[in-house]
Amino acid sequence: MKANLTIDEFPIVKDALQRELVLLEAKLRLIKKEVNGFEKEFNMSSNKFIQDFEQGILGDDKAFFEWWGLVQGAKKLEGKMAKIKAVLFS
Repeated sequence: MKANLTIDEFPIVKDALQRELVLLEAKLRLIKKEVNGFEKEFNMSSNKFIQDFEQGILGDDKAFFEWWGLVQGAKKLEGKMAKIKAVLFS
């Protein structure tokens, strides 16, 4: 879907997207910090963890569900950030 913006509206939308991008970057940094904590605690990369967790190898520890959720949330944020950057820098 494409929106047609007037010359007056474009800077407003661009500023809003830039603010959103800054907020998403800050949120992603916090998530990555938490993810790094899990990687250190369990001495495992998140990629290996996701693979093992989704195959049922690791069990049902509450921490694993939290770690999984953080990794999935980070992926969604990165996708949203990529879309915003594509709009801002195209």
